[in-house]
Amino acid sequence: MNTKRFRNFTIVIYEDDPDYDKQSFYLSQEGETIYIRHDKDIDDEGNDKKPHYHYVLRRKDACTISALSKRIEVKENMIEPVKKSMNGCLRYLVHFGYDDKFQYNPEDVKGNSDKLIQRFLKLVTENVPESDKVETIEKFILNYSPGEYIEWPVIGAYARKINMWDAFRRNSWYFTKLVDSHNAKVSSVRYHIGSDFFD
Repeated sequence: MNTKRFRNFTIVIYEDDPDYDKQSFYLSQEGETIYIRHDKDIDDEGNDKKPHYHYVLRRKDACTISALSKRIEVKENMIEPVKKSMNGCLRYLVHFGYDDKFQYNPEDVKGNSDKLIQRFLKLVTENVPESDKVETIEKFILNYSPGEYIEWPVIGAYARKINMWDAFRRNSWYFTKLVDSHNAKVSSVRYHIGSDFFD
């Protein structure tokens, strides 16, 4: 029996597991967690993997894998201690640095720890080219609810949340134009203004 104790763990749970709801609840109560749903992974034979969640857990107190397994009702073989790099585990949530795997969107990472989420975002955005950051914010604006006005603070809050404030600030003139265009289209629909009004 392995009695080695750890504070940090990675855990995989499957949403088709009958105990999934309990497992996700227990994980949220166990310490600081950050997680993402993977639904586009492929195995070595090229087959789709079942949708599952990757968790990174940081506990205040160290414990054994078997003790954690009992507490969160997840099989021991689905729990791995973080022995080397916590940063590597955080990057893996979106397959950052694994170009042969599907690249998940950092916005899909959730958790109960703002510190872990900010640490994760810094890791996956610090070397992102400015043009990619601009494209990310641009997509948010262009895909915003078609019938709703965008308030400028919403865009700023979004940029801070995804750790792209630098690109937002430097390119605010461009985002202003996108927001104005979006809001003009909303007005044209609400007040039945012909599209040629904005040409």
